[in-house]
Amino acid sequence: MNMMDTNVQILTGNDEQRSYHALPLFPVTTSEQIASRLIAEIHVGIILLDQCQTIVEINQAACDLLGIPRSSALDRSWEEVVALLDLAAAERERFAEFPGKNPRERKKSEVYWNIGGTPRYLALTVQPFTGDDGEVGGQVLTIENVTEIRSLELQVQRNNRLATIGQIAAGTAHEIRNPLTAIRGFLQVIGHRLKENGQQKEQGYIEIMLKEIGRISNMVGEFLLLSKPRQVDLQTVSVNKVLKEILPIIKNEALLHNVDMQIDKKLPVNPMVMANGEQLKQVFLNLCKNAIEAMEDGGLLTIRLSLRESEDRLMVEISDTGPGIPDTQKVFEPFYTTKENGTGLGLPICRQILSEIGGTIELTSSSSGTVVLVGLPLVQS
Repeated sequence: MNMMDTNVQILTGNDEQRSYHALPLFPVTTSEQIASRLIAEIHVGIILLDQCQTIVEINQAACDLLGIPRSSALDRSWEEVVALLDLAAAERERFAEFPGKNPRERKKSEVYWNIGGTPRYLALTVQPFTGDDGEVGGQVLTIENVTEIRSLELQVQRNNRLATIGQIAAGTAHEIRNPLTAIRGFLQVIGHRLKENGQQKEQGYIEIMLKEIGRISNMVGEFLLLSKPRQVDLQTVSVNKVLKEILPIIKNEALLHNVDMQIDKKLPVNPMVMANGEQLKQVFLNLCKNAIEAMEDGGLLTIRLSLRESEDRLMVEISDTGPGIPDTQKVFEPFYTTKENGTGLGLPICRQILSEIGGTIELTSSSSGTVVLVGLPLVQS
């Protein structure tokens, strides 16, 4: 009997009474078919390159990661396909050259890819594949999305850095503030005497020193804010009311920097969020101040409120028309600043405050301006 028949006769019963049952065979699946199906359905991108670096096979995961249809990649050279990708010039060059000219080479690399303001880290691996004769027939290029892993690593690094800052702050804050208080007091006395004696120039020097002492004191206070998570008093807060209370301060700051301002609050209701009102004021003042100071030659500050009902969040968007931020990956790191007199602590503090109330903050930037998007948890009705 041919084993490829669709049915197999199976004997049952004793020798005197034998009955036959026809059982269907499962379709024969070859190892090549299994491998092909695994490659097609696996979540790691796999690309096969021949010796001329022409793409002879690509699975759906690779197409999704690269953002191209399969038909645009097959039978094209690797460099041609890379030219279609929305990559920065430097990353495109690295991507195109990654497989290398030596088909026997094995190597790994990682590419940073910013797609529509969303950062993505792709881990690349290339290795040769050989035929039955042992000869190298081309290369296997694998692509894996490691964005979540990198984000977790960055979060751990950031938390470690903040913990270190907190330990330093907690141990030295009082030791710094005590002598500062004494220095400030004596300088104020000296300044008063100089004013009485008509020594205006010398009094000006005193004012400068007092201002710098104030900056040191503020930095110590910011250190303490970053030192450790605090017990936050969450309340039902109206964001419209918070913005209304700080609007005069923002308008005055905008006026001083020749910046126009517009507010878009076209909401069907007055949404309430779970937060701390005073801390929200600190966040919005900091973000608006950053936006205004970024527009050195004037510009437009926009505050826009919208609902993201699918996530039960109120979104507050603060945008400017400044020159943009060169490296958005570092803006939430302590001490990183693009301002001449900045401390680099404003955005980390904003992020920590929002994290403590269950909020989020995202930042995107280009040469035409910067957009900061704050998400706040809506009160559950």
